[in-house]
Amino acid sequence: MKKSLLALSLLGGVVFAQDKPLDPCGSPKEVFSKYLLDQCYKGYFDAIMEAKKNADEAIKLAREANNKVGDLEKRVSSLEKTADDHERRIRALEGRKPEAPQPKTEGVGPYKWQLEEVGTVHFDFNKFNIKKSEAKKLDEIAGKIRESGKEVLVVGFADKRGTSNYNFNLSMWRAQMTASYLAKKGVDIGKIRVAAYGKEVADLLGKDFKAQRAVKIFLVY
Repeated sequence: MKKSLLALSLLGGVVFAQDKPLDPCGSPKEVFSKYLLDQCYKGYFDAIMEAKKNADEAIKLAREANNKVGDLEKRVSSLEKTADDHERRIRALEGRKPEAPQPKTEGVGPYKWQLEEVGTVHFDFNKFNIKKSEAKKLDEIAGKIRESGKEVLVVGFADKRGTSNYNFNLSMWRAQMTASYLAKKGVDIGKIRVAAYGKEVADLLGKDFKAQRAVKIFLVY
């Protein structure tokens, strides 16, 4: 009889416990087992691992965000330096005084050379050798050229008598002979340019044949 009452009492207790929500780690404390305890600890362990996983993910995201922020800060700093540099340049340009306009000058030929005549020597009819009287002129001209340090243009001419081809060659011989004399007097031969014209431009030097048989020497600017 006592065993029957004990069994009924235990059975009633089990029924009473099952009517309430079972918390394997809490009440009712009357009912527990190794299985329930294992479930309780497993739940705690899973919760801890999930929390750790979430924490690690949050830390990872935070680090990535910090890295991105760092990169953005570097880019912003670089842009600020570039802007400051541009601003300094603008201020420097604004502070510059405007240059005075340069006078326009007209030159000769496609390179717009500026020429300054420094002398003329004359020749006998159908000759291209340097006369003694003209050599003294060339000595003075050579001195001026050396002092200037400029390039030199030596231009030969001939009078209107004779053929165009012959007079052009004669003009060139006269110019080359003059250039050679200047080189012997110390003028840098690398700075000497030579040109020649035939009978077609003879009248530019004058109507007299003697004036037309000449070599003109120019400094080149």
